[in-house]
Amino acid sequence: METTRQQKISRLIQKELSEIFLQQTKATNGILISVSEVRVTSDLSIARAYLSIFPNDKKEELIENI
Repeated sequence: METTRQQKISRLIQKELSEIFLQQTKATNGILISVSEVRVTSDLSIARAYLSIFPNDKKEELIENI
C-alpha cells in the first residue's frame, strides 16, 4: 500500500511527464502518448511510468526516437 507521500509524488511525476510528452508530440501529427500510471518505491528512489501510445503501429518508431 502506498503512503500519502508516494501518492503525491506519483501524481506530480505523472502530471509533469504528461506535459513533456504533450509538447514533444505536437510536432508529430497523429500520435498520442498518455501516462497511464506512475509507481514510486517506498524510499522514493525509483519511479516507473506506464505509457499508452496510440496508434499502436507508431509505437516502435516512437520508442526508438525517445
